[in-house]
Amino acid sequence: MNQRHTFHRARYVLSPLSAGIATLTSVLLLVGGSRAFAQSSTPPTTMTRQTLTSDGANLMVAAAAAHARELGLSEVIAIYDESEILKALVSLDGARVTSVNFALDKAYTAARRQAATQDLADAFAAGPMVTMQSFLKQPRLTLLGGGLPIVVNGQGVGGIGASGGSIPQDIEVANAGLAAIQH
Repeated sequence: MNQRHTFHRARYVLSPLSAGIATLTSVLLLVGGSRAFAQSSTPPTTMTRQTLTSDGANLMVAAAAAHARELGLSEVIAIYDESEILKALVSLDGARVTSVNFALDKAYTAARRQAATQDLADAFAAGPMVTMQSFLKQPRLTLLGGGLPIVVNGQGVGGIGASGGSIPQDIEVANAGLAAIQH
């Protein structure tokens, strides 16, 4: 069966003023719309981020080490930046070898998760054991207190970890390091 479709063209008559307004509106929509389309179709390809400098990391390590000495502790202090690059590490005289890995893991966890390791430990302790076990299966992450995120102007730029004393002492030493760069 052949069916024939007939299309009818509607005829509209516009006054010269209406035609001018319609033309102007079309041009404005075309120009403005294309600009808006161009802006929305081209997402940014880069962004500006703050990063922790080696001078900033060394300043924090020096302050944390000085505070550890005041407390009579042989601490290890580690600092990672937001890209997981080790920026500074100091092992005070008499520090235990195991404290090196603990400090590194605390700093790494705080930088990676942008949370204090003690806060993570408290949160996981309140949840199901399987959640904590899953977290701890990830390499280099720890729930030992003494790791703190480094935040500058509201942006996470790294993590500091201290190990060698009790957990409250490690947190105190890490906080002394943070205080060195917070104005």
